[in-house]
Amino acid sequence: MEEAIVTTNEATEKQIGLRVAQLANRMKVKQTRIALDCEISRISVNRFFRGRSEIRASDLVNVLKVLGIDLQQEIEKRLQPPTF
Repeated sequence: MEEAIVTTNEATEKQIGLRVAQLANRMKVKQTRIALDCEISRISVNRFFRGRSEIRASDLVNVLKVLGIDLQQEIEKRLQPPTF
């Protein structure tokens, strides 16, 4: 069985940044806090949130963790066999 390759385009990547920004705003988490907790610059966070630049996958995982979303845990949950 051949695995599907997931690709993103520029519009999708921009949307991710904008949606994560909305979540941070709703949770009242400042860009400065995210930058400090993730050890990236506030400018990088701001550019990502505005859809102006990309961030590394590892930084995205850390940003989501600051916002209460553990991506690794979510993936592991979905990989578990269904219980009946």
